[in-house]
Amino acid sequence: DAPTSNAISLDWEYDPSATEEHQVDHYEHHRNENVPRRNKQELIMPSSHRRDLLMSDAGFSMRDIQRATHQAVLCAKQREKTAKSVKLGLQPVEEVLEVLGKTKRRFSFGK
Repeated sequence: DAPTSNAISLDWEYDPSATEEHQVDHYEHHRNENVPRRNKQELIMPSSHRRDLLMSDAGFSMRDIQRATHQAVLCAKQREKTAKSVKLGLQPVEEVLEVLGKTKRRFSFGK
C-alpha cells in the first residue's frame, strides 16, 4: 500500500539475510559534516527518474509499474472516501452495511 497516489508500491521481496542494522546515533556521529544536508525540495525525486530506476536497477517492467500505480490510485481513492465518511460521521453506518453485506454473501454461498 502506498501512502500517496503518486508513490508506487511494488511488492518488494524481503530477504532478512540481506539486511543490516545501523544505529542512527552512530551514523550521525560518523556522518561527513562537510557534506551539507539536503533540504526538503532536494529530497523530491521526479516520477520519471523513479520509474527509470525501477526499470533499470530493480528490473521492473513498465507494465509492473502501471499496475502498481493503478493500485496506488485505488488505495488513495479508498482512503479519501473513508476520510470523508469519518468527517461526515458516516463511518459506523458504513461498517454496519459492510458487515451486513458479508453476512448476506456468506448465507448465499451456503445455499
